Amino acid sequence: MDKYFEPINRHYLSQPPGAMNEELLKESLRIARAYAIAENAIVSMGDSIRNCSYCFFGGLADFLGLPVKDRHATIPSLYEDFIFSRADTNDLMHRHAHELAYIHLTSSLSPEERRNHILVDSLRMRDINGDLCKVRHRMFALAATANGGFWLNMCVYTLSPDNNDTPRIVNTRTGECRVLTTDDYKHILSPREIVVLKLICDGLQSKEIAGRLYISLNTVHRHRQNIMLKLRVGNAIEACKVARATGLIP
Repeated sequence: MDKYFEPINRHYLSQPPGAMNEELLKESLRIARAYAIAENAIVSMGDSIRNCSYCFFGGLADFLGLPVKDRHATIPSLYEDFIFSRADTNDLMHRHAHELAYIHLTSSLSPEERRNHILVDSLRMRDINGDLCKVRHRMFALAATANGGFWLNMCVYTLSPDNNDTPRIVNTRTGECRVLTTDDYKHILSPREIVVLKLICDGLQSKEIAGRLYISLNTVHRHRQNIMLKLRVGNAIEACKVARATGLIP
């Protein structure tokens, strides 16, 4: 699993699972398989209760040169390394940020309403000849846990037919489109946490930040912990990369 997605992975797995709806799982698997066939897509559906993904491979797998031996029907992870290993590193960092915004903006919705909202963005990947190609990524929250958390998230990868892959959240029922901007990430952190994060990214140590902001060292440590938790990152370096990718800091 790519390092940027490990904290988000822990977030999904930390949700109280509740009872599993086997019929809903079967229905979701049929949907995932249909997308792979109809759109020549690679489809990976993460199951946060079983900590695995169910994978289906359409024509894109051949285009990318994915070996048949690596096309497993089930993988022991919520994220697809066979995709991430072919993707541009900077694009993966941005995809992390986009998924972070999607979680933040849709977690309060009912499971039924959340299902209407999909995340759309893109990744640059190497094809079978080693050339870069643009692949569209769409994320669907197909099913929720018993308490309304994220359970089955389906990622659909297809060749991008155009350059209209501005990161956005689309309501497929109404057609409403929300282009992701810096404002969508500002609400994840408090104003004070953004100030602390900017100072961290400027290279200041915790003691220096405490002196600059006239706050205690313990308060700085608490802000740092909250920043890591909210941005779903493992350390300050990753936090700064995500912050720059989202525009939280220049």
